[in-house]
Amino acid sequence: MGANLNLGKLVEENNLYAELLNGKFGIELETHRVTRKGRLSRASHSSKLGSRRIHPYLQTDYSETQAELVTEAVGSFEEARDHLLQLQWVLRSHMGDDEAVWPLSMPPELKKDDLQWLDETFERTWVQDYRDWLQHKYGSTHEIMTGLHLNYSLSDEFLQHLFNASDRTNFKAFKNDVYFHIARQIVAHRWLFNYLFGATPFNLNDSDSRTPQFTKPVRSLRTSEYGFVNDKGEELTYDSNYANHQQQIEQLVSQGKLFSEHEIYGPVRFKRKIDDENEIEYLEIRILDTDPFDIAGISENDLNLIHLLLIYFLVKDDELTESSLQHNEDLSNRISLQQPTETLLNKQDALAIMQDISQLADHFGMRFNDGLSLITDRVLTPSKTPAAKMIVAASDATEMQLWATKLGNERTDYFKTHEKELFEAYFGKGPLAQVIRDAIVAGVRVRQYDSNQVLLQFDNHAEVVTEPTNLNELFPELNIY
Repeated sequence: MGANLNLGKLVEENNLYAELLNGKFGIELETHRVTRKGRLSRASHSSKLGSRRIHPYLQTDYSETQAELVTEAVGSFEEARDHLLQLQWVLRSHMGDDEAVWPLSMPPELKKDDLQWLDETFERTWVQDYRDWLQHKYGSTHEIMTGLHLNYSLSDEFLQHLFNASDRTNFKAFKNDVYFHIARQIVAHRWLFNYLFGATPFNLNDSDSRTPQFTKPVRSLRTSEYGFVNDKGEELTYDSNYANHQQQIEQLVSQGKLFSEHEIYGPVRFKRKIDDENEIEYLEIRILDTDPFDIAGISENDLNLIHLLLIYFLVKDDELTESSLQHNEDLSNRISLQQPTETLLNKQDALAIMQDISQLADHFGMRFNDGLSLITDRVLTPSKTPAAKMIVAASDATEMQLWATKLGNERTDYFKTHEKELFEAYFGKGPLAQVIRDAIVAGVRVRQYDSNQVLLQFDNHAEVVTEPTNLNELFPELNIY
């Protein structure tokens, strides 16, 4: 059982509601490059996009086609989404004429030659051992499922105010307990995320022995027991404390059951500070399918609601027992495997949460009105959830392959005909817009920017730029890579 922190009581007694909004927010999106026929592309990751060894924004994962876009940590989820759109623009502008972005979390249909190519093609040799481990253990089809991760941290100022109002004496231990408390609440409410954001009703491939092809659509294969999860006996629990959680990881790795902590497919990862491995820096939330109806893979309204839920989880002081966590884990799986148009199994629980977060949102004016509208629509009307909308567009796996291919091609065509307008919408119109784009391409971090200046950083080298410049001259260390 986790520590009883009474965070909601501390926030209320010390009127810390305004500070709850502050923090750092980031988005990681995985997506595949495919051909216009809806098959994995054979084109290499563009060599013009900097070095994958050190690039902060544009990486690849298990497959060479599996682009991973990682935003900067910024002041809101909405701002992070704006950065994600910039990264997507850069990716699309470096793709071939015959390529499109696959809009689904489940991979496209794979032929025999696709599977052979997947198994044999991998250019990031520095992580080859880990890749071989995953291929042998899970299989290539399973490993190329994609999705979204949200990165979230509270402001140090807010955490310090909470700590000062508590009876605790060790700030680092208190901070870790706060993040563990939020993580446990996320795990306990995973069923709600699966219902609201589930978007993987079909498996398009029979080459994935871990994920069955059901005769009827489900809400979210990817978040179910058949999806992107660790094997039985290798799952991590969130029922004690952070130190115990880390011990579980170390034990599984030492026993040879997990390659490393990178193989943890749980709903939340604790990301530690670089200079102190015992201190949590932020949470990585890993339970979201890609929304095919939004160009970014997640909408502003989705993010608005998720931010409100995270605040709600922090101030929720209810005790979570080991049995309640296990019950909610089973419930989460059942909800993932419901048909998309079915009523939420525990609808009354969702309605109670809606009432609670509506009252909580009163502290923030109109900040979360869009999120409140979204949860109301989806809980009361299952047909408005992403998975339900998907099965209207495509009623089986074959149709889903065709629909996703068509959608990806339409977005590619739109990008090609509106590339300049989209650039101005995402980057701005001034001369510094080109600097931001060039920095993203090269792998130089864009720390801050406005219409007058851009703060750039590569490793420990920072520069303030006020006019277009040659980044290779400004950061000669780039040439090493």
